[in-house]
Amino acid sequence: MVGRDGGGYGAVVRHPPMPGPVLLTAVVFVVLAVLFALATLHRLVDDDGSIGAAVFFAAMAVACAAPALGLSGRRPWAPVAAYVPSGLLATASLGTFGAITLVGLGLLAWVLWALNARASRDWLAGPRRPR
Repeated sequence: MVGRDGGGYGAVVRHPPMPGPVLLTAVVFVVLAVLFALATLHRLVDDDGSIGAAVFFAAMAVACAAPALGLSGRRPWAPVAAYVPSGLLATASLGTFGAITLVGLGLLAWVLWALNARASRDWLAGPRRPR
């Protein structure tokens, strides 16, 4: 908790700001969730769209929304929820190594680095009690 002197609401104890890597990770997962939700709608509306693809895209939208909500809510389980969709994207097309594999591997590397940085771990752990 961070407090400011000077009276008024500035003296109220507030939470420290979200570290940059955590903020960028949450934004990336929000963008991915929106893209997968749009892909779900496209598959449902399209005449040639299969229901299996729509279910897959809906599941990925939920899997990407969970870490975004967890990180923005400062939940201690959020890093684990971020590893799952980034790992799924990293292994999505390893047999036909392509652009989605590179994006997935990049996302996995970013998530592993960003959420294991000391500032991120300290922020996600929440306030510590003095001994």
